[in-house]
Amino acid sequence: MLKRIPVTDVTLGMYIHAIEGPWLAQPFWRPRFRLTSIDQLAELQHSKVKAVVIDLARSNTPPKADMATRVRRAQTRAAIERRAADFRAARHLTNDARNVMRGAFDAANRGEIPNSVEIDSVVQSITQALDRNRSMLLGMMRLKKSDSYTYFHSVAVGTLMINFARELGLPEEEVRMMGLGGLFHDIGKIRIAKTVLNKPGKLSAEEWDEMRRHPEMGHALLLDGDVPPTALDVCLHHHEKVDGSGYPFGLAGDQISLAARMGAICDVYDALTSERPYKDACAPVAAVAAMASWAGHFDPDLLFIFMKSVCVFPVGMLVRLRSGHLAMIRDNGRQTNRARLSVFYDIAEQRLLPPSELFLSDIDVSAAILESPDPLAYGLENWPTIKETLLEGLDPTAP
Repeated sequence: MLKRIPVTDVTLGMYIHAIEGPWLAQPFWRPRFRLTSIDQLAELQHSKVKAVVIDLARSNTPPKADMATRVRRAQTRAAIERRAADFRAARHLTNDARNVMRGAFDAANRGEIPNSVEIDSVVQSITQALDRNRSMLLGMMRLKKSDSYTYFHSVAVGTLMINFARELGLPEEEVRMMGLGGLFHDIGKIRIAKTVLNKPGKLSAEEWDEMRRHPEMGHALLLDGDVPPTALDVCLHHHEKVDGSGYPFGLAGDQISLAARMGAICDVYDALTSERPYKDACAPVAAVAAMASWAGHFDPDLLFIFMKSVCVFPVGMLVRLRSGHLAMIRDNGRQTNRARLSVFYDIAEQRLLPPSELFLSDIDVSAAILESPDPLAYGLENWPTIKETLLEGLDPTAP
């Protein structure tokens, strides 16, 4: 049975019996054939041919999709298009923000006051981009060019600070202040020799002394401008440590402000996950695992909340869930963005469960994960053994 259809309705598997129109306008040399490739279909649909005659008996086409299938396909196409648009927007933002920060750093180095309106616009743009696609923007921040590292690092830390502050539920004006603190935190490095900043080997004692002066130099550069106190605080104190071993003043514990403790975490996380002349980039999971192991360096409660904000946790970490269960963080091989939770303990019933898995990407991490508790608080004296069992993918309830 022959049927005439417009070329817009032609699909793969149809047998073309005839192509309407002048022979010279036809894209194929064969008068009759079966469409078997995307290239053939595209060539036909982009030609000047308006209609074809198909042989239904010789055609081999899949059944017409039902409405649900067509809706799913449309949703998939829309999701792909949104992701591509988000990627373009994030790339545009990072490039624009880098250029603004380059201008601000250069102005400060010349003794001029940075343009606060432009810096505020960067904070606003970052906030809007986080609303649009948080994971896309945070991922983009790890892609830095070595010749612009200082500026990209400032934008990345500003982004992490805004994201962190929102995870903490701070008021919007405080979120803005945290973002400015992140953007300005390393401005003092404009006065550090590039040979020191980019040295591939270990710094000498003299070079290290020079590097350690950048918080105070940055603070001095910003003092005469209209930079808010929070941003000045982050600039001056982001290398302090909670055990008092940091610099420039050796502050400890509550002597270090919330903003500076947040800045310390964001600064180190971005530095660890960035490639530098003297080191390779750390995977995000490896970075937070290392940071969690440095006793006395960071505020541990804040560090856990930061992990929630970037949805990255050390493999093997014990977490308490809002559902009333304990779970352990597992990775998924090389796909660290598909890290898993192994849910294995019912708190109310105080008993081990056969492990069930949840992907972090499938849940609201901020709402679902409450804390990283002490296993002894739940009677898990044998936690090291349970942990190893779960990491091997085995059932801790099995005899």
